[in-house]
Amino acid sequence: MFRFIPIALIFIMASCVSLPKSFQTKDEVIAVGPGPEDMIVDTLTEEPRILISCNQRRDGKTDYGEIEAYYPATGAKRILKRINEPEGLIFNPHGIDLVKLNAKWPSPTTDLVLLVVNHEHTKHINSILRYHVLKDELVFINKIVDSLIYSPNAVTGFTDGTILVSNDLKKQRSVSELIFKVRKAQVVYWDGKKCSLASDEKFCYTNGITIKDNKKVYLASTMQNKVWQFDFDNGRLINKQVVGKVYGADNIRFDGNDLLVPGHLRFLKFIKHVKDSAHYSPTTVYRINPATKKTTVEYYDSGEQLSAGSTALMYGNALYVSGIFDGKMVRKRLTK
Repeated sequence: MFRFIPIALIFIMASCVSLPKSFQTKDEVIAVGPGPEDMIVDTLTEEPRILISCNQRRDGKTDYGEIEAYYPATGAKRILKRINEPEGLIFNPHGIDLVKLNAKWPSPTTDLVLLVVNHEHTKHINSILRYHVLKDELVFINKIVDSLIYSPNAVTGFTDGTILVSNDLKKQRSVSELIFKVRKAQVVYWDGKKCSLASDEKFCYTNGITIKDNKKVYLASTMQNKVWQFDFDNGRLINKQVVGKVYGADNIRFDGNDLLVPGHLRFLKFIKHVKDSAHYSPTTVYRINPATKKTTVEYYDSGEQLSAGSTALMYGNALYVSGIFDGKMVRKRLTK
């Protein structure tokens, strides 16, 4: 989601969307590192866990950038040690994805890879980082830097090791692109050696992106308020169709064949929350069935428990929701 929003956008972006107050609930709040913007379930290492991309996203606060692991069965939390990184790497993680490759690497002997969108702001470098995932460690594989990865927000991977990256803007932190909802950003495909455009189409603030069965690709736009489905063919996104309309759509995760997509309905409240956690920003999570295009509200909170929710996922009998800024996530236990 947004790494910043200038105050000039308040009146431009404020939304009049009504909030589903009947869904307000009191759920378990779990403390994690600051800025848990993205997260994903890992059931392929020894003990099932949720990997969380944490990064301090508020100015004037102590820098923090880590991948944390939360273990639902015990409530334990752990920072995963990163090893073999190049000297001088600044770790500011954003979107992440976890991919089980269809072939093992020579060393270490694991086929599980974590993809991380990384922003080295002071160096003006944007990249995708790849790590082998072990029980307690992330072992650095490589750093993908390319002129087409100019403002990456989210990343997703295929089982052959190739990846897709969603750029949110053409010019990173461009005020004019946001104000006028200019469609300049594009989705990028990395084939293992080089990057190319996955589509000639241009978007405004494309955000969450994910893959289903190496065939279907889902993409969300925060500013265009849509979630699209594409077919993937030879490095290209084709046969685009709208499967859901979500105001302020953020990251995408699967629950079975359904999509879970948080949405930011009140940008005036969101902008205030960017600067101060005392100003709440409502969190709404939508469930979208791509086949029927039916969209329902899965979760709502006024912001008191969790503000600016950016990622939602299911594990076991519970829904987990994390946000962009505050160091916490919510667990909502569901009854079957």
